[in-house]
Amino acid sequence: MNKTMKQYKGKVLKAMMMLLAVGFALAGTSTLSSCSSDDEPYFTVSEDDNPRILNTDLADSKIDRKTNYKLEIKVTPVHYTNVTWLLDGTQIYEGTTIDQTLPIGNHELKIVATTTKGKSTSRTLNVTVTPAADDPALGTNAVELWVAPGAETTIHNCKNLGTVTKVMVGGKEVAFEILEEGTAMKLTAPADLENGDYDIMLVDGDGVEFPGGTIKVTSEPKPSMENTLWEGHHYVSWDLGDGDPNKSFNLITKDQVAKWKEGQTLRVYCSMKDDDTYHQIKLATTWWTDLTSPYEFGEGNVVKFELTQDALDKMAAEDGFICVGHGYYVDKVTIE
Repeated sequence: MNKTMKQYKGKVLKAMMMLLAVGFALAGTSTLSSCSSDDEPYFTVSEDDNPRILNTDLADSKIDRKTNYKLEIKVTPVHYTNVTWLLDGTQIYEGTTIDQTLPIGNHELKIVATTTKGKSTSRTLNVTVTPAADDPALGTNAVELWVAPGAETTIHNCKNLGTVTKVMVGGKEVAFEILEEGTAMKLTAPADLENGDYDIMLVDGDGVEFPGGTIKVTSEPKPSMENTLWEGHHYVSWDLGDGDPNKSFNLITKDQVAKWKEGQTLRVYCSMKDDDTYHQIKLATTWWTDLTSPYEFGEGNVVKFELTQDALDKMAAEDGFICVGHGYYVDKVTIE
């Protein structure tokens, strides 16, 4: 009997000791958990840990030049990790939260987390920065963006050029002139550039740089960019009666005219009716509102007309475009 009681008491004591051990273990786990998560959820104890970037919502983005790029990065081990930001390979910031403007262009933004032990990890994002609405911009006519070394070209359909104080082509400063109330620019290509495509950079008075696209600087002849709108042999004389199809040339449709853009060049190729006493042409709207002064053909048989927004607005309001005058044939009409 005594032996049985002793065995029973031994089993009870062993069970109580096991319960106490489990209780201490749970209490220890709770204490450690509270140290690492109550106030600093990304805290880790050792600087030997591998760094991690914990953000799960990183994505490519698009902003304009005047909008700050804002992003906060969360890392671990938080007390032993430094964050650097590289834009196209150049460091632009150090710290976990960036809030600054970026230059215009398509960029690669690399975020690098490095520990005090030299261990690192990174994430890479694409960031597109577009011009602001009031930034200077050049037109995109390919013919105007083709120029011989040392020669001049005039670029139309530009915007907001009034703030531009310097123009660079291929990294070289060039002579330039702002025309037509800031909507056109005449520039001279550097004479010492080899044939090739070069970046244009516009710079304002504060030193802010604005990409202006590319320009082809080459000694090769400029290719023709003319598109033929009509070809034939149509006589014109305003001496003919109303209703006569040859009183004017009106064979360019209103739909064709609606596609024309400011800065394009309209050309009317003509030949003379030799037995007429004089030869004169004017370009006009369908309502006979003048777009040009009378042209006497003294400088050749091609009328060249650079389209302005004012002329386009008149043609849109007055049903299109015609040629009037006397003593000539329209043989071809092109747009470039």
